[in-house]
Amino acid sequence: MTRGGRVVAHDAGIAERTILIEFDSFEQAVAARASAAYQEALAALADGVERDFRIIEGLD
Repeated sequence: MTRGGRVVAHDAGIAERTILIEFDSFEQAVAARASAAYQEALAALADGVERDFRIIEGLD
């Protein structure tokens, strides 16, 4: 992850932050999203940010 670095936006002109978190399995990622701690964090943020959240199964 970079923080405070320069961004050059192309195509639609959207300059956004992308954060990638790697889990040991797809199921662990799904469970983390469904966890009470994550749901509590979502409630605290409410509509303070716009999210595009994806869980993607990787290839080895």
